[in-house]
Amino acid sequence: MANIQKYLEEATRFFNSLATELGNPENTDQAYRLTSAFFHTLRERITVVESFHFIAQLPLILKGIYVDGWKPSEYNKSETVEEFLYDVRQHSLKTASIDFGSDQEARDNIEAVIRILRHYISDGEIEHVKAQLPPAIAELFKKGDITA
Repeated sequence: MANIQKYLEEATRFFNSLATELGNPENTDQAYRLTSAFFHTLRERITVVESFHFIAQLPLILKGIYVDGWKPSEYNKSETVEEFLYDVRQHSLKTASIDFGSDQEARDNIEAVIRILRHYISDGEIEHVKAQLPPAIAELFKKGDITA
Protein backbone atom coordinates (compact mmCIF):
# COMPACT_ATOMS: atom_id res chain seq x y z
CA MET A 1 0.00 0.00 0.00
CA ALA A 2 2.91 2.37 0.63
CA ASN A 3 3.74 2.54 -3.08
CA ILE A 4 0.16 3.38 -3.99
CA GLN A 5 0.22 6.28 -1.56
CA LYS A 6 3.51 7.49 -3.07
CA TYR A 7 2.03 7.39 -6.58
CA LEU A 8 -1.06 9.29 -5.46
CA GLU A 9 1.09 11.93 -3.78
CA GLU A 10 3.18 12.38 -6.95
CA ALA A 11 0.06 12.84 -9.08
CA THR A 12 -1.49 15.18 -6.53
CA ARG A 13 1.67 17.33 -6.55
CA PHE A 14 1.61 17.48 -10.33
CA PHE A 15 -2.06 18.49 -10.58
CA ASN A 16 -1.77 20.96 -7.69
CA SER A 17 1.23 22.57 -9.41
CA LEU A 18 -0.61 22.79 -12.71
CA ALA A 19 -3.77 24.19 -11.11
CA THR A 20 -1.64 26.84 -9.40
CA GLU A 21 0.17 27.59 -12.67
CA LEU A 22 -3.25 28.09 -14.29
CA GLY A 23 -4.19 30.59 -11.58
CA ASN A 24 -6.88 28.45 -9.95
CA PRO A 25 -5.23 26.29 -7.26
CA GLU A 26 -8.47 24.55 -6.31
CA ASN A 27 -9.30 23.40 -9.83
CA THR A 28 -7.31 20.19 -10.04
CA ASP A 29 -10.11 18.66 -12.13
CA GLN A 30 -9.31 21.11 -14.92
CA ALA A 31 -5.58 20.36 -14.51
CA TYR A 32 -6.35 16.67 -15.02
CA ARG A 33 -8.51 17.34 -18.09
CA LEU A 34 -5.91 19.61 -19.70
CA THR A 35 -3.15 17.08 -19.11
CA SER A 36 -5.18 14.20 -20.48
CA ALA A 37 -6.23 16.07 -23.63
CA PHE A 38 -2.66 17.25 -24.23
CA PHE A 39 -1.19 13.77 -23.72
CA HIS A 40 -3.76 12.12 -25.99
CA THR A 41 -3.11 14.67 -28.73
CA LEU A 42 0.68 14.52 -28.38
CA ARG A 43 0.85 10.73 -28.53
CA GLU A 44 -0.83 10.80 -31.96
CA ARG A 45 2.00 12.93 -33.32
CA ILE A 46 5.13 11.22 -32.07
CA THR A 47 6.34 7.69 -32.63
CA VAL A 48 5.47 4.90 -30.24
CA VAL A 49 9.15 4.58 -29.31
CA GLU A 50 9.34 8.31 -28.54
CA SER A 51 6.15 8.05 -26.50
CA PHE A 52 7.77 5.33 -24.41
CA HIS A 53 10.85 7.48 -23.85
CA PHE A 54 8.61 10.40 -22.88
CA ILE A 55 6.41 8.52 -20.43
CA ALA A 56 9.36 6.68 -18.87
CA GLN A 57 10.14 9.92 -17.03
CA LEU A 58 6.60 10.54 -15.78
CA PRO A 59 5.15 9.57 -12.41
CA LEU A 60 3.19 6.32 -12.63
CA ILE A 61 -0.31 7.80 -12.59
CA LEU A 62 0.61 10.25 -15.35
CA LYS A 63 1.86 7.31 -17.40
CA GLY A 64 -1.57 5.76 -16.98
CA ILE A 65 -3.28 8.93 -18.17
CA TYR A 66 -1.02 9.03 -21.23
CA VAL A 67 -1.75 5.44 -22.28
CA ASP A 68 -5.45 5.38 -21.31
CA GLY A 69 -7.38 4.31 -24.41
CA TRP A 70 -4.30 4.52 -26.62
CA LYS A 71 -4.35 2.82 -29.99
CA PRO A 72 -0.70 3.16 -31.09
CA SER A 73 -1.65 2.64 -34.73
CA GLU A 74 -3.47 6.01 -34.74
CA TYR A 75 -1.17 8.71 -36.02
CA ASN A 76 -2.02 12.30 -36.92
CA LYS A 77 0.17 14.35 -39.21
CA SER A 78 -1.39 17.78 -38.65
CA GLU A 79 0.98 20.58 -39.50
CA THR A 80 -0.49 23.69 -37.89
CA VAL A 81 -1.10 24.84 -34.36
CA GLU A 82 -4.75 25.38 -35.26
CA GLU A 83 -5.09 21.70 -36.24
CA PHE A 84 -3.31 20.69 -33.02
CA LEU A 85 -5.69 22.85 -30.95
CA TYR A 86 -8.66 21.39 -32.81
CA ASP A 87 -7.46 17.89 -31.92
CA VAL A 88 -6.86 18.83 -28.28
CA ARG A 89 -10.46 20.04 -28.15
CA GLN A 90 -11.62 16.77 -29.71
CA HIS A 91 -9.99 14.91 -26.82
CA SER A 92 -11.96 17.00 -24.34
CA LEU A 93 -15.32 17.35 -26.08
CA LYS A 94 -17.46 17.78 -22.98
CA THR A 95 -15.28 20.51 -21.51
CA ALA A 96 -13.51 21.91 -24.59
CA SER A 97 -15.26 25.27 -24.38
CA ILE A 98 -14.26 25.61 -20.72
CA ASP A 99 -10.71 24.29 -20.93
CA PHE A 100 -9.72 25.39 -24.43
CA GLY A 101 -12.16 28.22 -25.26
CA SER A 102 -10.32 30.65 -27.50
CA ASP A 103 -7.19 29.70 -29.39
CA GLN A 104 -5.16 31.94 -27.08
CA GLU A 105 -6.64 30.32 -23.97
CA ALA A 106 -5.94 26.88 -25.45
CA ARG A 107 -2.32 27.84 -26.19
CA ASP A 108 -1.86 29.30 -22.72
CA ASN A 109 -3.25 26.18 -21.06
CA ILE A 110 -1.13 23.82 -23.16
CA GLU A 111 1.96 25.88 -22.44
CA ALA A 112 1.15 25.68 -18.71
CA VAL A 113 0.98 21.88 -18.95
CA ILE A 114 4.34 21.87 -20.73
CA ARG A 115 5.93 24.14 -18.10
CA ILE A 116 4.90 21.76 -15.31
CA LEU A 117 5.94 18.69 -17.34
CA ARG A 118 9.43 20.19 -17.62
CA HIS A 119 9.87 19.40 -13.92
CA TYR A 120 9.63 15.71 -14.85
CA ILE A 121 10.86 15.42 -18.43
CA SER A 122 14.51 16.05 -19.25
CA ASP A 123 15.50 18.82 -21.65
CA GLY A 124 16.93 16.19 -23.97
CA GLU A 125 13.66 14.30 -24.13
CA ILE A 126 11.73 17.52 -24.73
CA GLU A 127 14.08 18.21 -27.65
CA HIS A 128 13.44 14.70 -29.04
CA VAL A 129 9.68 15.24 -28.88
CA LYS A 130 9.96 18.67 -30.50
CA ALA A 131 12.08 17.19 -33.30
CA GLN A 132 9.17 14.90 -34.25
CA LEU A 133 6.66 17.73 -34.43
CA PRO A 134 6.10 20.22 -37.22
CA PRO A 135 7.87 23.50 -36.36
CA ALA A 136 4.63 25.38 -35.69
CA ILE A 137 3.52 22.81 -33.11
CA ALA A 138 7.01 22.45 -31.61
CA GLU A 139 6.82 26.19 -30.97
CA LEU A 140 4.33 25.46 -28.18
CA PHE A 141 7.17 23.74 -26.34
CA LYS A 142 9.49 26.70 -26.80
CA LYS A 143 6.93 29.04 -25.31
CA GLY A 144 6.53 26.60 -22.44
CA ASP A 145 10.22 26.81 -21.53
CA ILE A 146 10.96 27.53 -17.90
CA THR A 147 13.11 30.58 -17.54
CA ALA A 148 15.99 30.50 -15.11
